[in-house]
Amino acid sequence: MTSDRISELPDPLLTKILSHLPIIDSVKTSALSKRWESLWPTVSSLDLNDKHITPPYKKLFASFIDSFLDHNFESPLQNLIINYDECNVNLFPISDWITTAVDLRGIQNLVVEIRNPMYVLDFTPKSVYRSKTLVSLTLRHVRVRNLDVVSLPCVKMMRLENVCYGEEEGGLSVEKLISGCPVLEDLDLVRKCDDFVERLRVVSLSLKMFRLVFGGGGGGGDEYEVEIDAPGLEYLSFKDSKSDRIVVKSLSSLVKIDVDSVFNVKFGGSVDFMKSDTIRDFLIGVCSVRQMIISEPTLEILYRYSKLVPVAEFQKLCYLQAGFSTTSLQLLPAFLESCPNLKNLVLDISVSTESEQISFTDVPRCLASTLECVEINKVIMREETGIKLVNYFLENAAVLKKLSVSFADSPMADEDLDIYKELLTSTKRSRICQVFIS
Repeated sequence: MTSDRISELPDPLLTKILSHLPIIDSVKTSALSKRWESLWPTVSSLDLNDKHITPPYKKLFASFIDSFLDHNFESPLQNLIINYDECNVNLFPISDWITTAVDLRGIQNLVVEIRNPMYVLDFTPKSVYRSKTLVSLTLRHVRVRNLDVVSLPCVKMMRLENVCYGEEEGGLSVEKLISGCPVLEDLDLVRKCDDFVERLRVVSLSLKMFRLVFGGGGGGGDEYEVEIDAPGLEYLSFKDSKSDRIVVKSLSSLVKIDVDSVFNVKFGGSVDFMKSDTIRDFLIGVCSVRQMIISEPTLEILYRYSKLVPVAEFQKLCYLQAGFSTTSLQLLPAFLESCPNLKNLVLDISVSTESEQISFTDVPRCLASTLECVEINKVIMREETGIKLVNYFLENAAVLKKLSVSFADSPMADEDLDIYKELLTSTKRSRICQVFIS
């Protein structure tokens, strides 16, 4: 007879396993044996999802959850996940469940989500914003209004995705949420244009990681502003293409930045001289960074404004991953010149077979003294620009140790193989450089 290995596991481990299941599935395990009957009521996580609850059982399910929350005070509830369709929110006492979890069960991690992004509903009780035990808070597609007091002394992680704030409070509500978390370290903000936040201020002494996404359509003629003042910030993901004014302050601790923004510049329009100030101030504000990922659209804007906005000096930058198009590649030498201590460079190039001729003549300081590893991706075999770029680094990088080239197309003809051989045997300024082709 095959032994029951699972039942041999200790109760705490089995309870932890059950905590990862939807509550309905956890309850079903009680049919296995008497021992399992006493396990599911002690689960530390509650995943409430209405996907599989058919109408005849909605009242029964609600009654069951009421009983579970009201009669297990001795078992702390670590995680509560509320994931509901907008049609069913009013059919369940969700606000009461959250209140009980916050006030009586010492909840640590709360996720509240409406699955349909077209609807934003307000059913989060005020007690959530005064919890003494919450460590992480995630709100998706919900409405937050009339925040009188926010006191979340233990919250270290907060996710606010497509949250709609009161029309009168707007950005003030976001400020209250952030300032009410004195130990907040990790913040995600995914915004949409109808969230009533025209001015977003992220001011925090404790914040270490911040991700901002703000783009897409809509917004009409509204003007948006974002201010980031976080002296302890170490990582910034900035994907805001809607804000007209961007202010970054006190980012001296910044280690890594991921930038994908067009600074609300309209492609095809005339150059906006006020935008040049915004772009310059942003680059200066993040110039102490050590690692940077910068997108192709952002570099297109930097190239367009390069005559008005000289590239800021990134003295500490040692790693750069950048997406260049045919046009913005002309900015490459100047951009590298602004990174005098760069050691690692990853280039994702987007060049067509009809690309214009580009010549690389200037040799930045980092090529002569610090650049050790270069990776060039998406090179087209029979397109001259990519091959010129490869040779540019081989011929000018004095301390280069490794150059990796990945082609967007595979070699088919003999002449393609000749290109392979030519790259492998090209003149190298660095004697220790190894070339890898894939």
